[in-house]
Amino acid sequence: MNIRLLPALLATAASLLFAGCLPESKNPLSTPKTSMVDVRLDGLYVPRRQNRNDDLEAMHFHYRGMRVNGQTRMTPQLEVLGVTHEKNGDLKTHSYRVLTTHIGTLDYMSIQDMDKNGDKTVYNLARYEISLGDTLRIWFLNADAAADAIHAGKLHGTVKKGKYTTDVTITDSTERLAAFVKAGDTAKLFEGKPMTLYRLTR
Repeated sequence: MNIRLLPALLATAASLLFAGCLPESKNPLSTPKTSMVDVRLDGLYVPRRQNRNDDLEAMHFHYRGMRVNGQTRMTPQLEVLGVTHEKNGDLKTHSYRVLTTHIGTLDYMSIQDMDKNGDKTVYNLARYEISLGDTLRIWFLNADAAADAIHAGKLHGTVKKGKYTTDVTITDSTERLAAFVKAGDTAKLFEGKPMTLYRLTR
Protein backbone atom coordinates (compact mmCIF):
# COMPACT_ATOMS: atom_id res chain seq x y z
CA MET A 1 0.00 0.00 0.00
CA ASN A 2 1.36 3.39 -0.90
CA ILE A 3 2.33 5.71 1.93
CA ARG A 4 0.46 8.92 2.64
CA LEU A 5 2.96 11.73 2.89
CA LEU A 6 2.83 13.90 6.04
CA PRO A 7 -0.26 12.13 7.47
CA ALA A 8 -0.19 13.75 10.89
CA LEU A 9 1.76 16.90 10.20
CA LEU A 10 -0.47 18.28 7.51
CA ALA A 11 -3.88 17.09 8.55
CA THR A 12 -5.32 20.43 7.51
CA ALA A 13 -4.28 19.72 3.92
CA ALA A 14 -5.22 16.05 3.91
CA SER A 15 -8.64 16.56 2.39
CA LEU A 16 -7.04 18.36 -0.55
CA LEU A 17 -4.01 16.23 -1.19
CA PHE A 18 -4.31 12.83 0.35
CA ALA A 19 -7.79 11.58 -0.44
CA GLY A 20 -6.03 8.77 -2.27
CA CYS A 21 -2.62 7.17 -2.06
CA LEU A 22 0.30 8.90 -3.72
CA PRO A 23 2.24 7.12 -6.48
CA GLU A 24 5.48 5.52 -5.32
CA SER A 25 8.71 5.40 -7.28
CA LYS A 26 11.47 2.87 -6.74
CA ASN A 27 14.00 5.50 -7.82
CA PRO A 28 14.39 9.28 -7.32
CA LEU A 29 14.50 11.92 -10.05
CA SER A 30 18.22 12.41 -9.34
CA THR A 31 20.92 10.60 -7.43
CA PRO A 32 22.69 12.16 -4.43
CA LYS A 33 25.61 12.89 -6.77
CA THR A 34 23.48 14.70 -9.36
CA SER A 35 21.01 16.41 -6.99
CA MET A 36 21.23 20.11 -6.34
CA VAL A 37 21.43 21.79 -2.96
CA ASP A 38 18.62 24.35 -2.85
CA VAL A 39 19.47 26.56 0.12
CA ARG A 40 16.26 28.54 -0.49
CA LEU A 41 14.41 25.70 1.25
CA ASP A 42 16.19 26.07 4.60
CA GLY A 43 13.93 27.20 7.39
CA LEU A 44 10.94 26.58 9.63
CA TYR A 45 7.55 26.39 7.90
CA VAL A 46 3.93 26.13 8.96
CA PRO A 47 0.71 25.44 7.05
CA ARG A 48 -2.14 27.92 7.39
CA ARG A 49 -4.44 26.84 10.21
CA GLN A 50 -8.08 26.57 9.17
CA ASN A 51 -9.32 27.35 12.68
CA ARG A 52 -7.98 27.84 16.20
CA ASN A 53 -8.87 24.29 17.21
CA ASP A 54 -6.51 22.67 14.68
CA ASP A 55 -3.34 20.96 15.87
CA LEU A 56 -0.29 23.22 15.83
CA GLU A 57 2.06 21.99 13.11
CA ALA A 58 5.51 22.94 11.88
CA MET A 59 8.15 21.61 9.47
CA HIS A 60 11.90 22.20 9.71
CA PHE A 61 13.81 21.97 6.40
CA HIS A 62 17.57 21.59 6.92
CA TYR A 63 20.68 20.51 5.01
CA ARG A 64 23.01 18.59 7.32
CA GLY A 65 26.70 19.39 7.17
CA MET A 66 29.42 16.76 6.71
CA ARG A 67 33.19 16.93 7.12
CA VAL A 68 35.20 16.41 3.91
CA ASN A 69 38.98 16.90 3.97
CA GLY A 70 38.71 19.02 7.09
CA GLN A 71 35.95 21.22 5.66
CA THR A 72 32.23 21.21 6.37
CA ARG A 73 30.00 20.78 3.34
CA MET A 74 26.24 20.35 3.04
CA THR A 75 24.94 16.92 2.16
CA PRO A 76 22.70 16.67 -0.94
CA GLN A 77 19.90 15.22 1.18
CA LEU A 78 17.49 17.77 2.59
CA GLU A 79 16.27 16.65 6.00
CA VAL A 80 12.70 17.50 6.94
CA LEU A 81 11.41 17.13 10.48
CA GLY A 82 7.72 17.58 11.13
CA VAL A 83 6.42 18.35 14.61
CA THR A 84 2.75 18.27 15.61
CA HIS A 85 1.46 19.68 18.89
CA GLU A 86 -1.86 17.87 19.16
CA LYS A 87 -4.92 19.29 20.85
CA ASN A 88 -4.89 16.46 23.40
CA GLY A 89 -1.42 17.45 24.59
CA ASP A 90 0.58 14.84 22.65
CA LEU A 91 3.70 15.76 20.72
CA LYS A 92 4.46 13.80 17.54
CA THR A 93 7.39 13.96 15.13
CA HIS A 94 7.90 12.64 11.61
CA SER A 95 11.03 12.70 9.47
CA TYR A 96 11.67 12.78 5.74
CA ARG A 97 14.68 12.90 3.46
CA VAL A 98 14.45 14.82 0.19
CA LEU A 99 16.55 15.02 -2.97
CA THR A 100 15.96 18.18 -5.00
CA THR A 101 16.30 18.20 -8.78
CA HIS A 102 16.27 20.94 -11.44
CA ILE A 103 14.76 19.69 -14.72
CA GLY A 104 14.27 22.14 -17.57
CA THR A 105 13.13 25.34 -15.89
CA LEU A 106 11.37 23.72 -12.91
CA ASP A 107 12.32 22.24 -9.54
CA TYR A 108 11.32 18.85 -8.17
CA MET A 109 11.51 16.76 -5.00
CA SER A 110 12.03 13.04 -4.45
CA ILE A 111 10.73 12.44 -0.92
CA GLN A 112 11.44 9.48 1.37
CA ASP A 113 9.32 8.87 4.46
CA MET A 114 12.03 7.82 6.91
CA ASP A 115 9.61 6.70 9.63
CA LYS A 116 7.38 4.43 7.55
CA ASN A 117 9.54 2.95 4.81
CA GLY A 118 11.75 0.78 6.96
CA ASP A 119 13.94 -1.27 4.62
CA LYS A 120 11.72 -0.36 1.65
CA THR A 121 13.26 2.51 -0.30
CA VAL A 122 10.54 4.34 -2.20
CA TYR A 123 10.00 7.95 -3.15
CA ASN A 124 7.05 10.28 -3.61
CA LEU A 125 7.70 12.69 -6.48
CA ALA A 126 6.67 16.33 -6.42
CA ARG A 127 7.22 19.68 -8.08
CA TYR A 128 7.82 22.78 -5.95
CA GLU A 129 8.09 26.53 -6.18
CA ILE A 130 9.25 29.19 -3.74
CA SER A 131 7.55 32.53 -4.23
CA LEU A 132 7.94 35.87 -2.49
CA GLY A 133 10.88 34.35 -0.64
CA ASP A 134 8.84 32.66 2.07
CA THR A 135 5.97 30.73 0.48
CA LEU A 136 6.62 27.11 -0.53
CA ARG A 137 4.13 25.33 -2.80
CA ILE A 138 4.38 21.60 -3.48
CA TRP A 139 2.42 19.68 -6.13
CA PHE A 140 2.58 15.88 -5.86
CA LEU A 141 2.69 13.56 -8.86
CA ASN A 142 -0.89 12.81 -9.91
CA ALA A 143 -1.79 9.12 -9.50
CA ASP A 144 -4.06 9.03 -12.56
CA ALA A 145 -1.42 10.66 -14.77
CA ALA A 146 1.22 8.19 -13.56
CA ALA A 147 -1.13 5.23 -14.12
CA ASP A 148 -1.96 6.46 -17.64
CA ALA A 149 1.76 6.75 -18.43
CA ILE A 150 2.38 3.18 -17.25
CA HIS A 151 -0.57 1.84 -19.26
CA ALA A 152 0.71 3.70 -22.35
CA GLY A 153 4.21 2.27 -21.94
CA LYS A 154 5.78 5.65 -21.28
CA LEU A 155 6.86 4.53 -17.81
CA HIS A 156 7.69 1.14 -16.39
CA GLY A 157 5.67 0.17 -13.34
CA THR A 158 2.54 -1.46 -11.98
CA VAL A 159 -1.00 -0.30 -11.35
CA LYS A 160 -3.18 -2.20 -8.86
CA LYS A 161 -6.78 -1.15 -8.53
CA GLY A 162 -8.55 -1.84 -5.28
CA LYS A 163 -12.11 -1.24 -4.21
CA TYR A 164 -11.42 2.27 -2.95
CA THR A 165 -7.87 3.15 -4.02
CA THR A 166 -5.39 2.57 -6.83
CA ASP A 167 -1.77 1.75 -5.98
CA VAL A 168 0.74 3.03 -8.53
CA THR A 169 4.38 1.92 -8.37
CA ILE A 170 6.94 3.30 -10.83
CA THR A 171 9.97 1.06 -11.41
CA ASP A 172 11.78 3.09 -14.05
CA SER A 173 15.38 4.23 -13.70
CA THR A 174 16.34 7.69 -12.50
CA GLU A 175 17.45 8.67 -15.99
CA ARG A 176 14.19 7.56 -17.65
CA LEU A 177 12.13 9.21 -14.93
CA ALA A 178 13.87 12.55 -15.41
CA ALA A 179 13.48 12.33 -19.19
CA PHE A 180 9.77 11.51 -18.83
CA VAL A 181 9.18 14.49 -16.53
CA LYS A 182 11.14 16.83 -18.81
CA ALA A 183 9.16 15.77 -21.90
CA GLY A 184 5.77 15.59 -20.18
CA ASP A 185 3.00 18.08 -19.56
CA THR A 186 3.91 19.36 -16.11
CA ALA A 187 0.47 20.87 -15.50
CA LYS A 188 -1.15 17.44 -15.95
CA LEU A 189 1.53 15.36 -14.24
CA PHE A 190 1.50 17.53 -11.12
CA GLU A 191 -2.02 18.91 -11.27
CA GLY A 192 -4.26 19.81 -8.38
CA LYS A 193 -4.18 22.26 -5.52
CA PRO A 194 -0.68 22.52 -4.02
CA MET A 195 0.29 22.00 -0.41
CA THR A 196 1.27 25.50 0.73
CA LEU A 197 3.69 26.21 3.57
CA TYR A 198 4.77 29.57 4.98
CA ARG A 199 8.28 30.15 6.30
CA LEU A 200 8.54 31.66 9.77
CA THR A 201 12.31 31.89 9.94
CA ARG A 202 15.54 30.55 8.48
